[in-house]
Amino acid sequence: MIEKGDLEGVLKGTLSLKGCNIKVKVSKSTVTLTGSVYSADQKSEAEKLAWKVLGVWMVGNELVIDQIDQA
Repeated sequence: MIEKGDLEGVLKGTLSLKGCNIKVKVSKSTVTLTGSVYSADQKSEAEKLAWKVLGVWMVGNELVIDQIDQA
């Protein structure tokens, strides 16, 4: 079973994703990422991390690249 909190912790603890607003939804073996990141690289990195979670069969990457709010 996929633990939402585990993936959220990994995403929040990943230095390259610091400051991003990523939300995780889990439905059976599917993970959906929503929210915003600052670059295409960050969007890709978040998806790669989601695929590494045991039990994930599908990742929906709905992250939006928001360059305006970058700190």
